[in-house]
Amino acid sequence: AGTMCRAVWDSGRSFNRNKVDDLVAKCRNATPAASAKVLSVVSKDKKQGRPVPLNTVALLKACSKALGIGPHAALSVAERLYLSGYLSYPRTESTSYPKSYDIIGTLQDQTHDSRWGQYVQDLLKTGINSAKGGVDMGDHPPITPCRHARAGELSGDMARVYDLVARHFIASVSHDAVWRSTTVRLAIEELGEKGNFTIRGKQLVSPGFLSIVLYKQYGDEAEEGTVDDDDEEEEKNLPEFKEGELYSLFFPASKKSDKVSVTPAGGKYSTL
Repeated sequence: AGTMCRAVWDSGRSFNRNKVDDLVAKCRNATPAASAKVLSVVSKDKKQGRPVPLNTVALLKACSKALGIGPHAALSVAERLYLSGYLSYPRTESTSYPKSYDIIGTLQDQTHDSRWGQYVQDLLKTGINSAKGGVDMGDHPPITPCRHARAGELSGDMARVYDLVARHFIASVSHDAVWRSTTVRLAIEELGEKGNFTIRGKQLVSPGFLSIVLYKQYGDEAEEGTVDDDDEEEEKNLPEFKEGELYSLFFPASKKSDKVSVTPAGGKYSTL
């Protein structure tokens, strides 16, 4: 079975059906048969930055987006966890751990957890990362777990919010994730300047902090990574492309339809 890849037209989307049909007809009627040529293949690694320590605004956004808990209810749950000794004070503007904060000690409290204990043990062995950026506003430190809660010790929203805060804290001192981004540029000579297409894909090379968070993006975290989020970049492994390769535009059996269902063995095809 082959791999389906989406090539995006560099000219942008067109809602003019006649215009598009004319381009397809030009390729279909070309002699010799039209094909898409690979002009370039470029791969580069990009980092997705670990999350910054959690303040109140970020916590409320995370609870809303990841857990479906509204701001008022989320803050109420966080305050109950604080009064029960599970979380630090949840009303804070700070996004930087103070120098006096015992990061190692807090991590060690989580080493026997059945959900993330092994990850924390490995992190302590390999060495933690310094927390990213952030500002110490001098009010209260960022929101962190203060004591370990075993799986099943808490229930309902209290368990869900504690889980999110604990994972976020661990992720904030974990290593960045690394993605390999690949861009393939193709051209159909018969269409001239209208014949340029691009295929993009990205593959996770090193998961880093993504191994511990259950949600890759929540709150402001979707904006804080250093990955350049190309509009059409998909999270998928691309097949191997080589410069100069030619891909036939039409299958031998597709003269009556542009919908392709079968690829001849060993063949390399694209379709319009």
